[in-house]
Amino acid sequence: MLGLIYRELHLTRKTLATCLLVYLLFAFLTDLFALSMQIGNLARYCSPEELSEPLRIIPMAAFFGYVILLVTAPEAIFQILEHDFKTSWLKYALSSPRTVKEHVGAKYLAYLIMTVCAFVLGWLHLMIACALSGQEISGGPLTLFLASALAVTMISSLIFPIAYYLQNMGFVNILIGIPYVLLTLILIFSSLSFFKRHEDAGLYDYMQYITEKLTVLFGTPLFHALKILAPFLALLVIAGSFFLSVYVLNKRRLVKGGNASPAKEKGGKL
Repeated sequence: MLGLIYRELHLTRKTLATCLLVYLLFAFLTDLFALSMQIGNLARYCSPEELSEPLRIIPMAAFFGYVILLVTAPEAIFQILEHDFKTSWLKYALSSPRTVKEHVGAKYLAYLIMTVCAFVLGWLHLMIACALSGQEISGGPLTLFLASALAVTMISSLIFPIAYYLQNMGFVNILIGIPYVLLTLILIFSSLSFFKRHEDAGLYDYMQYITEKLTVLFGTPLFHALKILAPFLALLVIAGSFFLSVYVLNKRRLVKGGNASPAKEKGGKL
């Protein structure tokens, strides 16, 4: 099992390394900007009042980088799935002594490992960015980070059984992009509506508006209930997705032949 997990992580190393490099560069620029507003040239020529608004954007910038890491994890695993579907690996894997549960479970565990690493890196950068910009970390960012990880994990988990059933990543990639396209459209229409109502507002004002809306949302009784139920719901979705993926792959294997047991051959005789 450990060997299968290592395979998944090994094959995704180039994608993950590229994303990590981009993320570290983004984090460095964000921290450099925050540091410049505190002790650099921006701090020399701008008053604290003028810098107060830009400083509030630093945590949101850290969160944006964190989301990039979250989205990369399932994309890296889906690239391995595409490789498995296009080559003879899947046929070989299903004819090996390893069970279907082990092969599918390795991908799920590798994905969860990537998600946990993304959360740790994102949270560490948030703490560094807030320290450099002189801001305190309240409970809100932690809730937002955890909620984002759970949301992306659940969405990705729903895609896994579909990918195993279709074994065609072209259509699956379209499904993966739908939630992010919808989120982008929501942000676009939201920003257009905001700037139409506040003609003199800038990007910082819009970011503050989004932050205030999220703060209000986090304070509602429904959201407090969701904070308690979300981990159990995510666990239920991930477990259901895993068993459904195993069932789908078993079904396709038995229908197409694969490493079906001799009892499944004609006549049902050994």
